[in-house]
Amino acid sequence: MKKKMKILAVVCSMALSGQAQVLFPQADLYDTGAMMMYINAARETARARMENYERCTDLAIEAYNNQQWSNAINYVNSALETGYQCGMLYYIRGFSYEGLGYLKNAKDDYKQAKKMNYADAVAALARVELRIKEQK
Repeated sequence: MKKKMKILAVVCSMALSGQAQVLFPQADLYDTGAMMMYINAARETARARMENYERCTDLAIEAYNNQQWSNAINYVNSALETGYQCGMLYYIRGFSYEGLGYLKNAKDDYKQAKKMNYADAVAALARVELRIKEQK
């Protein structure tokens, strides 16, 4: 008991003298400046991603219209890497794969475009499935 009392006395005296005080960072829990910094960073990241998506989509459509299949595939891949998706991109990539003779890849992309309700994908999927059957 005496030992416990001595330890308690030492701990109390240390706490009172300031030697054993735990210092917590003095941060405002409602620091709107820091919150706004994070919000602005998130907005800037989203804006940059959207700009990259739009640029790559425009380049993919241009390459598709010029029948530059490899370039179209690369631009579609870059657009999809941003996290934004649309059925038209899968259709363009599928059509490009079909133009290069990669029918299995084209079929997969047409299926994905169809799932995203892209209207032209239904006919394209039927066409590529017929071509695959003819090759067998």
